[in-house]
Amino acid sequence: MATAAPESILLAEAKVSADSSGKRDLNLAAGATIAIAVITLLLAAIWGPSLSNGLNPSETQESLQGDQVYFTWNEPEYMPRHEECIDPDNGQDAGYEGYGIGYEPSLSIDSQGNLFVTAHKDLRWGGEGNPFAPVIGGNLDTWYACEDGEMTSWDYWASWFWISNDNGETWSHGDNFNPTPGNLGNSLVGTGTGAGSECLGDEGDIAVDANDIVYYLDTTLEDNWWHMFEDGGNTYMSPVVCERMQTMAADDRPWVAAQGDGIIHYLGNSGASPPECSGDVGRYWYYHSESGRAPFSQCYAMPGGWSTISSQNNGPYVFVAQEDADSDSGTVQVRISDDYGRGTGPSPSDGTWQEPVAVGPREGNCPEGYPVVNNNEGGMVVVTWADCPNGNTGAWEMRIAVSYDNGTSWESWNATAFDRGINMYPFVSITEDQVVSVAFYGLDFDQKNSEDGYVAGKDWYLYAGALHHPMKGDVWDFRIIDPTPLHTVTAYEESSGDTHALHDFFETVMSPDGTWIGIAYQENIGLHPFEENEEQRYIKFIRGDMAMQHSIVSESKNSSMDMPAFSIKELILAARS
Repeated sequence: MATAAPESILLAEAKVSADSSGKRDLNLAAGATIAIAVITLLLAAIWGPSLSNGLNPSETQESLQGDQVYFTWNEPEYMPRHEECIDPDNGQDAGYEGYGIGYEPSLSIDSQGNLFVTAHKDLRWGGEGNPFAPVIGGNLDTWYACEDGEMTSWDYWASWFWISNDNGETWSHGDNFNPTPGNLGNSLVGTGTGAGSECLGDEGDIAVDANDIVYYLDTTLEDNWWHMFEDGGNTYMSPVVCERMQTMAADDRPWVAAQGDGIIHYLGNSGASPPECSGDVGRYWYYHSESGRAPFSQCYAMPGGWSTISSQNNGPYVFVAQEDADSDSGTVQVRISDDYGRGTGPSPSDGTWQEPVAVGPREGNCPEGYPVVNNNEGGMVVVTWADCPNGNTGAWEMRIAVSYDNGTSWESWNATAFDRGINMYPFVSITEDQVVSVAFYGLDFDQKNSEDGYVAGKDWYLYAGALHHPMKGDVWDFRIIDPTPLHTVTAYEESSGDTHALHDFFETVMSPDGTWIGIAYQENIGLHPFEENEEQRYIKFIRGDMAMQHSIVSESKNSSMDMPAFSIKELILAARS
């Protein structure tokens, strides 16, 4: 069936390259290539959006239902190390010594567009040995940070804390997060007398309230440290360094949300019921503060499986998305408070939290597949989650649930990116204009015209797509946005069914004015010097800007290819059919 011409025409933006002065020169092809580009534009007008979507032009426009939004993607950036801590002999691959080793990045943004990233430290890279060698293996030794003669990738003792004050163009470390050389004993002393960077941390999360106060929580597993910043992360404002949260539970993955004037929500993953809270049971426990710091309410359980939390910045709503249980199948549910999560302490109490609402099914048990919730100020709430009905290494699915009335009513549908493949750890961000972006780590089984499944040699990539005001049945036109593979499946991973190389999650944000998206994510590079079947892990950031046109360009100025290739730096607005 022929496809009607689209309401928007595919336009051209020339491929550009930077000269030594930082200016951009147009890189135009020869006359013959220009002619081909014109012909291709005419074909685009006939075939509609299917040409740029990688779909068969004979397919109807209904196969790409929804108001698509595309971005022009900048060059990715690696997160930096302090210059004085760079060590070419510490086991990092040549050319990467200046970049921080880490994984599972959290990303937040304030109302001025300042960005904040934290990431899990590689604990095995605190030196060639470790203090837990009798349990986890290796040589018995203390950990080290930024220490001459030790193969450390640590600049300081806390988890990583990077800031950008130019919308992601450049990155540095936050105030009071300077290098802290020495062994583990230095950290123990510095916890009471030193800088925020001396508070030994494992992994953290970041939130920003309506006053642009930044709250950085860094877990010690036994408890949590809090760090507070203002001025885009350039002013450390905690009353003391290494301020303890004083929670009742040992925590693993922390989740933090903030709103209003110092209202803080902490969702702790204890994995079991703390003995101090024997009046209730659960894996996840909710803690509430309205002073921006301790004391927090205690012992409010939110029974269920993997969970995340989000809140309005100015409004009163708070949302928790979670698996209904630690089980192979079931539902994804959302808990809602319309009064800042109040009334949940100091003893077990439902307070203002409503009964959980089921928003969609789970037909498998993906490895650590957090359902992710996000919201805007206008009543829109979106939850996305990966589903594994065919097992860990079979074809995965991805589901979306959307509410436009603060969770009163929901629509849910299957938004899977591939016919056969894995869409892991999807993350969602929303603008006030109801543009919904979804990004994920993806492995397409059909890449390179392959007909097999999860086998060695397949590449993982970062994918993203966006829709304006999505409705049930709409299809995100997901694209690879970083052409560098994030990881290649190894023979060990194929034989063991291990799909965990990129770890548990990553995060995205939309800019305050809704014109660009930022993504913090992980890339694996080279073999790990201390861990068998593991790689070096690096944190990257990429920014995508909305624009009104995109390009059809040849690969290079002297390209002899018969047809031009599409740049991944694109934006198309396709009309809803």
